[in-house]
Amino acid sequence: MKKLLLVDDDGDFLQILSSALEKDFEVYKADGLSQAHRVLDTVPISAICSDFYMRDGTGLDLLKEIRCKSITLPFLLMSGSYDTRFIDLAKSYDALFCCKTDDLLNKIKEL
Repeated sequence: MKKLLLVDDDGDFLQILSSALEKDFEVYKADGLSQAHRVLDTVPISAICSDFYMRDGTGLDLLKEIRCKSITLPFLLMSGSYDTRFIDLAKSYDALFCCKTDDLLNKIKEL
């Protein structure tokens, strides 16, 4: 089973999304970048889904950091707002973008 890291500082959203994906993935949760790094240091993750804006940085920061380490995991950057800049930023790092109000569950399952 694929190991999915979900990163979002909204605890309620993180729990709901995690519950919805537990049948398809072994889900690991992080409430921000520092916790995400702790998970990545200890668990062989298959894919990452991260919120864009968080209290301790952005999902784009996380994406840049893992790409600088030559980690090529599938990465889905998500946000509550739709902004074409997010799409372009994600693509520039070989990642996907999805608005949380779009077909988010199916996008994650495609990772």
